[in-house]
Amino acid sequence: MNNRQTGNAGEDMACAYIEDLGMRVLQRNWHFGHEEIDIIARDGEVTVFIEVKYRLDLSRGLPQEAVNRRKQASIVRTALAYMQKNGLMDSRVRFDVCAIYKTQIDYFKNAFDATGMGY
Repeated sequence: MNNRQTGNAGEDMACAYIEDLGMRVLQRNWHFGHEEIDIIARDGEVTVFIEVKYRLDLSRGLPQEAVNRRKQASIVRTALAYMQKNGLMDSRVRFDVCAIYKTQIDYFKNAFDATGMGY
């Protein structure tokens, strides 16, 4: 499996999991320039930006460890562009991480926020 196939498989698993939690998936792989948000969903009145990390082995560490401060800043920048484009600047937002190792899913609600990122 190449990286794109692995990513798609992980996102498919994440979407099913997110829908089981009662959220509605709005978009997958939303791009702004070279940056991307894996999944954008609605949880009631909250717009949720979800980063999916999928690993078949742990040689590069736990999947959630890949969502470092730099990646978080990229997600926040891209989310801001999405919100501006879709008239959501006054809506509530949340940043979650869906970490998948093989078939085990760990879901981190409110994994990070934009505090201190200058946005």
